[in-house]
Amino acid sequence: MFSLIVCTIDRFDQLERLFRSLAEQRYKDFEVVLVDQNADDRLSGLIGRFSPLFAIRHIRSPKGLSRARNNGLAAATGDYVCFPDDDCWYEADTLAAAGTLFAAHPELAIVTGRTLDAEGLASVSPTGETRRALTRWNYLKCGNSNGIFVRSAALADIGGFDENLGVGSESPFQSGEEADFLLRALAVGKRAMFFPELIVHHDQVTSEYGPRQVERARKYGRGFGALMRKQAFPLPYVCYRLFRPVAGWLAALARFNPDAARYKRAWLLGILEGYATWPRWRRS
Repeated sequence: MFSLIVCTIDRFDQLERLFRSLAEQRYKDFEVVLVDQNADDRLSGLIGRFSPLFAIRHIRSPKGLSRARNNGLAAATGDYVCFPDDDCWYEADTLAAAGTLFAAHPELAIVTGRTLDAEGLASVSPTGETRRALTRWNYLKCGNSNGIFVRSAALADIGGFDENLGVGSESPFQSGEEADFLLRALAVGKRAMFFPELIVHHDQVTSEYGPRQVERARKYGRGFGALMRKQAFPLPYVCYRLFRPVAGWLAALARFNPDAARYKRAWLLGILEGYATWPRWRRS
């Protein structure tokens, strides 16, 4: 059985879209652990409509994505767990494909897949069309949290999500939690592989460079900087990851695109801030 840990706040229509896609799954042995971070009961009607179609375990959680996922993990009962966002959706054979991959590869603790938009174009994070084993050096090219599927038995060694990382955390580090999860899995000897045929859908993330996007870039950059410090990446790797936004910043200035330049600069400053300040936030 699969346990789908769906953490949600301030969304309804997108969550309904996800539930419609789950009702159409060819593989029926799954439960939804709905981790509700809303202060009201806006989801009660939606839960009532879909609960006859598949099992929904409705739990409450304070804000914070990593905290909510950990609360969902504590409630999950499936042999496999996955983490669809409340604004993504599945293909009809997504769970069947994941189950087939686990059955064909008993040596794998984790399988990851691609996230595509409705037109079949890569969204959220870039990946390729070639199967590859996850390593410390290619983890950013092997999917995002929507496409992570894990054997529950492996969680005893991996642990949950670091609640100092991720959207809604009480720390300044508003990203990096799923990458940290994958890297910790590799560190304890778990094997993981990216499969391009395993597909989850998500709308394109906006490419605008308004004030909200610039603020988010700085927060997400702090998460990535903290991740590199926590995971003790070598200095050449850190320098490479700093060079990319520097190059993007300078290129935007050369093209007289001040909005893009502000965005790239915010990402760069965020990485530096996260890398510098992570040690004071680290918990044992």
